[in-house]
Amino acid sequence: MTTPPATFRSLLTAPAREALRPRVWRAAPPVEDREAWAHLAPEDSAHVLEAAGELRDRAAANPPTLSLWHRYAAAGERLPYEQAQQALLGEVGSAALALAVTGDDARVEALADAMWRLCELSAWCLPAHYALPESGERPEVPLGDRDILDLSCGYIGGMLAAIDSFAGDRLERSFPGLRARVHAEIRRRVLEPWRSEVYFWHGRDKPPNNWAPWIVSNVLVCAAVVEESADVLADDVAGALEILDRFRDGYAPDGSCDEGATYWWWAGATLFEALDVLHRISDGALDGFSIEPVPAMARFPMRMQIGTDTQVNYSDGQATVPSNVSWHLLTRFGAATGDEAVQEHGRWMGRRHPFRVEGQIAPQFLRTLHELRDPGWSQGPAAPGMPASWYAPGTETAVAREEAGSPQGWFLAAKGGHNDVSHNHNDVGGVIVSLDGAPVLIDVGVGVYCRETFDPATRYGIWTMRSSYHCVPLPGGVEQRPGRDFAARGTEFADDGAAATLRMDLAPAYPPEAALESCERTARLERARPDTGADAGVLLRDAWRFTQPRQMSLVLMTALAPSLETDGSIGIGPALLTCEGVAVEAHVERIDVEDEKLAPVWGAAVHRLVLTQRDPAESGELSVRLTRR
Repeated sequence: MTTPPATFRSLLTAPAREALRPRVWRAAPPVEDREAWAHLAPEDSAHVLEAAGELRDRAAANPPTLSLWHRYAAAGERLPYEQAQQALLGEVGSAALALAVTGDDARVEALADAMWRLCELSAWCLPAHYALPESGERPEVPLGDRDILDLSCGYIGGMLAAIDSFAGDRLERSFPGLRARVHAEIRRRVLEPWRSEVYFWHGRDKPPNNWAPWIVSNVLVCAAVVEESADVLADDVAGALEILDRFRDGYAPDGSCDEGATYWWWAGATLFEALDVLHRISDGALDGFSIEPVPAMARFPMRMQIGTDTQVNYSDGQATVPSNVSWHLLTRFGAATGDEAVQEHGRWMGRRHPFRVEGQIAPQFLRTLHELRDPGWSQGPAAPGMPASWYAPGTETAVAREEAGSPQGWFLAAKGGHNDVSHNHNDVGGVIVSLDGAPVLIDVGVGVYCRETFDPATRYGIWTMRSSYHCVPLPGGVEQRPGRDFAARGTEFADDGAAATLRMDLAPAYPPEAALESCERTARLERARPDTGADAGVLLRDAWRFTQPRQMSLVLMTALAPSLETDGSIGIGPALLTCEGVAVEAHVERIDVEDEKLAPVWGAAVHRLVLTQRDPAESGELSVRLTRR
């Protein structure tokens, strides 16, 4: 049996370098080859044309302007310019797909005009990311001759390169010189900075986050399409493999993503896209899919899924599965790693989510293109792959449900870990509970990004980032702090079939003023026991000791308004909460939700249920049990 290579860098052997061929990779067959485009599903083609019209109109109504760009410097607002830029990108991407679907010469001009406008932008970088890497200086408006290789610059270059690979010949016949202009912009904005500048996402000081594979995957597309020299292409590949190795080094063997399930689609998924491009431009000589922990990374979104539309959303995630995720990509990832369960889960989800062209098309242009060209992909063997339980030691995250593959019954997620993960929330010990797919205890998630979101001085002033708005203890009113030292201790997980249990000591997650000696949390999902007649449910037990008498509070966030019953129990939608242990007072706070990212998930409000110990004491214990009403 052949031992798989240990690193991505080790793949670039002399034969692999020889296998690299510049300018032979295509994202799809040429648009002139109508036979190669004749197999598309009619409903998908019709959707592409409808989306192209809508996105063209959206771009015309909201062009990117200097005043929109400057809103970030003036007021910290990211959305105004980003939405305008995405509108233009949506027009470009959908116009390219419309040309490919129809082969209609009348669509050439619309695509060429949109690409030209994109080339004319002063910067492809986003205002929030426009910082000179050599100094950190942030000009309020983009410099005329200087772009910054951020996520946006990368995926714009990647999309234009991909379009050029299958539509460039046709565009050049009508508009000679357009290809040279597009290539020149890709060189200036993407490839030259890639080769000469050092960015934080290179991960020289510590393993980088999703920026690394996301940008690298697009750099590889740009280099494959634009670069003429085999030696320079090989150097680009070598640099890409080095950064991808640094990214890989940030993952434990379990493949868990500390950025959360939402960001996996821009972390693990873009690693897949980078490896896929490498495999294709080398005729298979560069095959990184067996290198650990890549196969485990492919399983992560399946393991984090609660129901067909819900997921565990630690870090900057959202509780609903984003509409723009690509189950086709996950199925391809499973095929590349030889994982039948991942493929079957991807098809199972794909049947519930038909092909669509998203307005935010540029970051996922290749995903959209590949799915469009693969009609019927979800018709193979399909089955939900959510496990009965899973524990990831790398992030100290556990999930458990009553029955594998089913959203029915109780579901529990709980985490230990530390407060220095990428896109961190101060939530060590946090729990999420659902019943029959409906939320009972929630992680609210993250609102619309603004300047304060990524400033360490202001991030934890945002309520959704604070431990006092997560399902964790609040000892003496003291919150958890950010940083790797604020962590769980002695985290252990076990599942004996009857119950799945995560135990940890949360005391180190709090600063000294909390006066905690210990705070042992047990989160347990108890499955129904027909032999004993025991019902299924969830138990949350906290046992604590202070250095001096204090009052402990337990915060529980809910989507539905808790109802305080006369018998002391608390109703939360389909669940009933009862307490045992120290005497507590229950207080319910309604939090109005106006954020345009959170409101579609939770509606008009979420609720904060606080159970506070009546009398100060040096120690105590409180068990909260959730059962079906």
